[in-house]
Amino acid sequence: MTFTRPRPLAIFWFISAFGTCMALGTWQVARLAWKENLVAEIEAAKTQAPLTTLPKEQAELAALEFRPVKLSGTWVRGIEFHLSPRFYKGKLGYWIIAPLKLNDGRIVLINRGWVPTEQKDPTTRKETIVSGYGTVNGLLRTTAERNYFTPKSQAARNVWFGRDIAEMATHDTLKNVIPAMVDQVGVQDRAHLPVPSDGTIRLRNDHLSYIITWYGIAAGILVIFLVYHRRK
Repeated sequence: MTFTRPRPLAIFWFISAFGTCMALGTWQVARLAWKENLVAEIEAAKTQAPLTTLPKEQAELAALEFRPVKLSGTWVRGIEFHLSPRFYKGKLGYWIIAPLKLNDGRIVLINRGWVPTEQKDPTTRKETIVSGYGTVNGLLRTTAERNYFTPKSQAARNVWFGRDIAEMATHDTLKNVIPAMVDQVGVQDRAHLPVPSDGTIRLRNDHLSYIITWYGIAAGILVIFLVYHRRK
């Protein structure tokens, strides 16, 4: 089988398209390895003993993400933040974030769990209001969970689209707030609001399908290029 000599423009477009697809496929290979390592780290962190105190340095906190915690303190009554959009069994709602003042005087924001949209207003669910001294079991979270497409939070409406801890603290003039959040873990029962986390960290992992897609497109471009230039 022989081939005709490709024109320079054809070579340019082939190298550009083929190279781009190969580069994207290779990048997804690296992303897949990163995601698998992250999943392994999460599972390892969840098996460790719960932390009963939190470090004061942010770098130390970041290294403890997903660690179980068991923290005690006094609930700051009358303050809660509503994080949206959050779903439970396909139904839209909010996460209820409440401040807990620890024994050392610092405040940590607790993600108490999910409530449906129609019960965003705490006056519609007075049984969920917390006060006094309490203990929370949960998982430590240190990231804002934001990306390029996450909308800006609407503090005036008490609608938040990320774990914007610093902004939440500023909005309600909370002092000495720890730059981390705790997802409360407990029994999930729609009849008892808010519905806490079940302790499962769900990470989207579509990288393998992306690898197959990009490498498949690259292979198709190569085949088309060769077939087009095959000498009749």
